[in-house]
Amino acid sequence: MAMIPARRQLGKGLYRVEGPARLKVVEGSFYALGRVYSSGCELVVPRGITVCLKVEGGCTLEGVGSVSEAKPEEEVIDEWRAIAESIATRGRVVVVGETDSGKTTFSTYLINVALSKGLSVALIDADVGQNDVGWPGTIALAFPEHPISWLGELDPAAFYFVGANSPMGHEDAVILGVSKLLKRAEGRDLVVVNTDGWVADKRALAYKCRLVESIEPTTLVVMRGSGAADPIARIFEGTRVNVVRAPTPPAARGKVRELRKMRRELSYLDLLAKSSVKSVSLDRVKLWASYTFNGQPDEGLSATLSALLGFSVFAETCGSAVVVSALCGEEYKRLLELKEQLSKLVNRDVMVTCLSALKGYLVGLVNASLEHVGVGVLEEVDPRRRVIKIRTPFEVEGARLLIVGRLRLSESGAERERGPPPLA
Repeated sequence: MAMIPARRQLGKGLYRVEGPARLKVVEGSFYALGRVYSSGCELVVPRGITVCLKVEGGCTLEGVGSVSEAKPEEEVIDEWRAIAESIATRGRVVVVGETDSGKTTFSTYLINVALSKGLSVALIDADVGQNDVGWPGTIALAFPEHPISWLGELDPAAFYFVGANSPMGHEDAVILGVSKLLKRAEGRDLVVVNTDGWVADKRALAYKCRLVESIEPTTLVVMRGSGAADPIARIFEGTRVNVVRAPTPPAARGKVRELRKMRRELSYLDLLAKSSVKSVSLDRVKLWASYTFNGQPDEGLSATLSALLGFSVFAETCGSAVVVSALCGEEYKRLLELKEQLSKLVNRDVMVTCLSALKGYLVGLVNASLEHVGVGVLEEVDPRRRVIKIRTPFEVEGARLLIVGRLRLSESGAERERGPPPLA
């Protein structure tokens, strides 16, 4: 492997570029990622990504990055080119496979080949943990208009907030989100759906089968990888879906877990850097799938419980239950200890919430048309003033629902924990 100098001549053959790299074609051309890079074109390769180049008649490059000659038996560029050329037609293509099997790079091939044929294209990035379009915890829709070097060049035209960086436990949300974005993509000649890498157990198999069925694809591309995704291919081979197995480059190397986390946290930092703190009223914005703040506030019960407990709480009735919200963690622990006794006291089921512990949770904003229109980080909940403060770059005036996710961030954008928020 050698660093690209200010200018370097590449002869006929295959070359491997490992990110981070930014290379510009000065003379000649090369083929990569489903397109021809000619004079003036620039290839951008992010950290953790490897791209194979094929040079036919010589090429001069300049820029920053590392390059090495590649052995033909270690690359699949010709096979991917042939597959992409054959299936990049009108319809829907779903790309599935295990982690680091080449799904994202192959999706880039499909987009570029389709654009070269004059087709209009939509991409749905359905990998909630390692998506390149949108933000971690979301599914994003983009409309590529020009050839790209990686999916991160695309801006989201719409998204769906899942609120977790793994589909496990959120399969229904991912399937619903993809289905809603498919409706937004109607009218495009080709829709490419790039999925997550969870394939290696029975629950994952059931989830992927439901996801594929809901999309109703023209073609299902299964990346070979180690073979973990092959059962998905076998299941759909007897249906009207065209099943294609695409090879994974033998020299492909998986990203280390720390690099995955770093990429997510860079996305969080970008979100926070563009954000400001905005307030929404609990009289206008409701918490999604939550009893908290969706009941009838009971000032008399709040005062009675606060006097008995020795600290301030906010109580509301929700049908046959009562939600009691504590302001801080120690008071929340005390409420959990006394939950059974409180239930007997009020003669109703008691559910408890810790308001201060909601700070830092990733949240999604939904408008009156049930479109997901914003992402942010929850800053503060004030039950007395009935206000929630959110750090977000999006407008909040049109929001009517607030979804609290399962990811909690530090003020610096680091992932602090995953799991359900302390919300009734």
